[in-house]
Parts: sequence; C-alpha cells; structure tokens
Amino acid sequence: MAQAGAINVMTTSAAGLYRALSESLAPEGPPAWLARAGREWPLFEAALRLAPESEAAQRAATAMAEIGAEPHAERGARYRALFSGPGRPPVWLYESAFRNGRLLGPETFAVEKFYRAAGMETASAELPDHASLELAFLGWLAGQEAVDTESEFLKKHAGRWLPELGRTLARSGDEVYAPIGQLLADWLEESLAPALPRMKRGEVCLPAISQADLCTLCGFCAQVCPTRALAVRETATETALILDSARCVACGQCERICETHALKMNRAGDEGQDSSSSRREVLRRSPRAMCRACGEPMVSRAELDFVAERIGHPAWLEYCVECRPAFLEKQS
Repeated sequence: MAQAGAINVMTTSAAGLYRALSESLAPEGPPAWLARAGREWPLFEAALRLAPESEAAQRAATAMAEIGAEPHAERGARYRALFSGPGRPPVWLYESAFRNGRLLGPETFAVEKFYRAAGMETASAELPDHASLELAFLGWLAGQEAVDTESEFLKKHAGRWLPELGRTLARSGDEVYAPIGQLLADWLEESLAPALPRMKRGEVCLPAISQADLCTLCGFCAQVCPTRALAVRETATETALILDSARCVACGQCERICETHALKMNRAGDEGQDSSSSRREVLRRSPRAMCRACGEPMVSRAELDFVAERIGHPAWLEYCVECRPAFLEKQS
C-alpha cells in the first residue's frame, strides 16, 4: 500500500499538470512560458514529477524535451492556426462546440452549474466550457483531493471530450501542440481510466451507413465532426460522403445529429468495415440533380428527393435558384 505522503505528492503533481495544461490552452493565447524551450516549461516539470508513476508523463516529458524555443509571436501563430477563425476553427476548445458543433449549448450551462455546486464561479468572461477552464477546475479539485467530485466531472464533462481533443491535437503534427495534446489524452486515459466513458480495449468504432436510401447527404454529420473525419465531396456530377477512418475518434457526434438515423457507429468489421484500413471510404454517394432549364448541377438527387417527400415534389424543385423565378412566372 502506498504511503499517505506519496499519495499527497502524486495529487499535488496532478494538480500542477492540470494547471499547466490549462495555461497552455488559455483563451487569450499561449502563455509567455510556452515560448521557451520545452525543458523550461512548467508542463515539462509537472510531467517529470509524475514520470516515475506514469508512462504517459514519461512519454510526454521525452517529447517536450525535444522542443526548442521560439518567439512568442510564432507560438501565437500556431495557436491561432489551430483554435481561431475566421469562421469555424480547425479545433474547437469549447465542450459544447466540440461535441455538438455549436457554441452555447446544453453542456455550457451544465458545466457552469457544476462549478456553482462545487462553490466555484468563473471570473473569466470566457464561456465556462472552455477547455482551459475545465482543466483549471480539475486542477483545483485535484489540489483539494476531491476525488468523488473529480470523478463525477470527468464522467459528465471533461472525460467525454478532452481525451478526443488531445488526440485531435496529437494528429495535427504541430511541433508544440501535438505533444501537449498527446499528454492530455494519455494522462486522462491512463491515470483516470475508471472514470472515463471509453470503449473496451482493442475495440474500434467507425461511422457506417447500412441503408443508403435513408441518408439524404445533408452534410450535418460532416459539419459537427470535430476531427474532419467525415467530409462531403462534390464533383460536377456526384455528391459523396467520405470517411477518413484514420481521423475518426469515435465520438459519436455524427450519429447523434443524423435526423434520419442512417448513420450509426459500428464496431470495425461490422457492415463490412476494415479496422486496419486508414484509406478514405465512400459511405454514401448520389448523382447531382441538374436544373431542367440551364442544365447546371444543383444539390444531390438524394437531398432533393428527401425535400420532395416532405413538400410533395412541386415542379419548381427541379430548377436552380437562378432559373426558378422565370419558371414560376410562366406558371402564373
């Protein structure tokens, strides 16, 4: 049995790791210390203290030791390339946006309620479900040795998306944020595994469409995919939904948003999937509908047929937005 002193040291080190991770993803951009060489980071020091007890911390310390110094402006450019707009950033740092594709969702308010229940309030003007704030809260809980509250917060919030966020950053290939992301994912999965909702070891789940006619190619699944594993590709004649299985983290957001329930998360091997494949796979394809007047391509035939089912297939539906007014004028 470990001695109480050893447990306290581990808890303190974990709190320091959470706080350093929080600072590295701060909404105002990279902290000043992140411009220094990796060996000089507080995050490196925290990982080094945990290394004797944690393989994740060992790997992270080794990776960070190889990172050289860089002007703060360059570190800031890396941050903006990953987490800033305009429009939708490559990586969302908000739980609600990362999980469901939109800011200020139910998770935002649920996280704030969780903070209040623990006697904490956010002094920041940032939304409460920002990754930095959730990590800071975990650091505070670890420092307080509030094990039950920490476990509950991981089950309901942080553990549901921060490991996926970490893996997304790890795949980015960025010299600075890829190792930070790998540490975030590995630390949570290794040290806090009992609290995390994750798949059985060795099990791989991927999106699949078993009934093609149910998929309307609306593209919502691709819009909410946090890692861009799903994408809609259009040519002059065809619309297709493409899966890059190497990018998929099995978060299930695509399945949750699919209105027709065409897309399901299945174990690799089900529905003909190959878990060892990292190539792009076409999940659904449909020819594009052509405007009856000008012959230009419009939306996919699958999407047009879906709309027609709902509104009774009026003749104007077969015309593009440019030709439709002239057609309707002739009919009047």
